Amino acid sequence: MKLTIFALIAYPLLLSLAILSICFPGFMSYDSLRMLEEARTAVIGGPYPVAPVYILRLFDIGGHGSTVMLEMQNFLLLFSVMLILRTLKVGLFLSIISSLMILVFPTVIGCMLVLWKDVSFAAMIMLSLSLIFYASVCKSDNSLSQAIKWSSLIFLFIATLVRLNAITSTGIVFIYWLSVFYQHHNFKVRCAAFFAIVAFMFAGNNLINSRGFPDMHKLAPNPIFDAIMINDIIGISGWSRESLVPIDVTNELPSSKIPIADIDSVYSSLGALAIADNIKNHDGKIKLFPRKFDNSDLIHAWLSAIYKHPFAYLQYRCDLFQEIIGAKNHETFEPTHFEMIDENSFGLKIQSSEATTFALDYIKASSNSFWGKPWFFYLLSVLAVVLTYKNKSIQTNLKKFSYYSFAAAALYIIPFYFISGTGEVRYNFPSIILCSSCIFVWIFYRKHMFFHQANQSSL
Repeated sequence: MKLTIFALIAYPLLLSLAILSICFPGFMSYDSLRMLEEARTAVIGGPYPVAPVYILRLFDIGGHGSTVMLEMQNFLLLFSVMLILRTLKVGLFLSIISSLMILVFPTVIGCMLVLWKDVSFAAMIMLSLSLIFYASVCKSDNSLSQAIKWSSLIFLFIATLVRLNAITSTGIVFIYWLSVFYQHHNFKVRCAAFFAIVAFMFAGNNLINSRGFPDMHKLAPNPIFDAIMINDIIGISGWSRESLVPIDVTNELPSSKIPIADIDSVYSSLGALAIADNIKNHDGKIKLFPRKFDNSDLIHAWLSAIYKHPFAYLQYRCDLFQEIIGAKNHETFEPTHFEMIDENSFGLKIQSSEATTFALDYIKASSNSFWGKPWFFYLLSVLAVVLTYKNKSIQTNLKKFSYYSFAAAALYIIPFYFISGTGEVRYNFPSIILCSSCIFVWIFYRKHMFFHQANQSSL
């Protein structure tokens, strides 16, 4: 199969530039701005992984890091989609239309307007996945095969660093990598390779996201799990109708709990951000958790709450997860960063245009429709995988690609049922992009089968 470099690069480049023109110099939220600040000063750690900071520092050499990184991650993502489609023998025009159809989903285009690590992760894992798929379908000379083999592994390792919870998804893609590049090795060799690389991924993640380079100073600890436990206790209290939240006092740990009515007044299925806003709206009258409530106290209270009310815990978690996948009958939470760029000291401001207004209006309106909800896309992908499984005419390597893509998508989003503190719909972005691969296989396998049969007959 011939893949022209021009076709693979030109269209993703033009489309990514078109996206950039809508949001130039790129929408940025609080965490994006903090990432830029650390890239230009010193890495301090905290609630976000620091690997994206180092990547942004590389792009910021010329002082335009946020814009360059946004453009690069969108380009790499679209390049990966184009490579998958062309590997499926889809024509150039149809590949362009298919790529545009993905961007129609508000969660997809909304995230690609913002410098968010969700897109960085999706770009890296999709680039790795597309290269592995290409290697599984197309024969290439030894030098190119080796370049694809090791570059796909490097991109997968970078993806593992970009998000703290990425290993469940990248681990699946790594199994796919082994099945393609080590398919002729015995089971023991593949197991040894799997455990060695996964251990390296864990160790690398721990080192890079906990130590500052080049002096290797220890970074600030990540408080996100403390926040998750706090909101879990609030949620369990709300659903169990028994207050488990201690009253905030200055000098001692309290024995009494705040009234259920106060919990009801601040609780939100959207999670931490909405709960924090609700507390602020009460002018500080409602204070949750005492200042002397340290980590060990919090872990004990959290485990005790789950043990005492396991069903209330699952109900709260289900309530939050429904927000994430858009299964609530109201607007989804942050399909893009509608404030564009938060107040900052870098002088960054959005250069709005008619295209900006049109895109934001479209995202807001379409995110309320059923086809704009992530759950609908997941339903389509499940259907595609089932039909692919039942169809005996689809080649094995295409089926394998479909299964691994879907498994990587599922094992990325499902853990959010337990580890998410907020109901942000943007968390679905990598899974939606991964799910598009199995949908493409089902739609375009006939074209691939036609070309495969034609090549066989010509031999």
